[in-house]
Amino acid sequence: KMNDIISPPSKWVSEMIARIEPGGTLIDIACGRGRHSIEFSKKFFIYSVDKNNEFLNNLKNNMNIKTICQDLENQQKWSFSDKKFNVVLVTNYLFREKLNAIFSLVDLNGYIIYETFAIGNEKYGRPSNPNYLLKKNELLLFKPDNFDTIEFFEGLKIENSKKSIVQRLFAKRIS
Repeated sequence: KMNDIISPPSKWVSEMIARIEPGGTLIDIACGRGRHSIEFSKKFFIYSVDKNNEFLNNLKNNMNIKTICQDLENQQKWSFSDKKFNVVLVTNYLFREKLNAIFSLVDLNGYIIYETFAIGNEKYGRPSNPNYLLKKNELLLFKPDNFDTIEFFEGLKIENSKKSIVQRLFAKRIS
């Protein structure tokens, strides 16, 4: 239902965003209801991408948000794949076939902030399908050589009394 309460932004994502100069563009990949898009639109111009147009409709009144309705997992070229962004944000989303494409959206001296579920999460609930769970150190292994790792974490996350196993990467594109 559309009147569902939008969950608050990830605490870790908010901490990483606080370390980045305001201004420029941020793309929120698979943004869902837009909890991060709304929060960070005070600091950046946001491109909110999701395949659910109903979710995106909630964001359309925000002057600092451009919505892009696109299925990220079909063979169609992304409408934004030729653009570069100061910040590329991905939370609770994994589609391995396009991981390289996601990294390629980061502009020189820009950042990627990635937080999603990892192996072990099946103990705590969904997702439990290994296709949607990162393997050990997988984000580090996917990270191109022209990125410097600022922060990496793998393990238990407890937020709003909900437990999950996550992997997090905060990295900067240096060349």
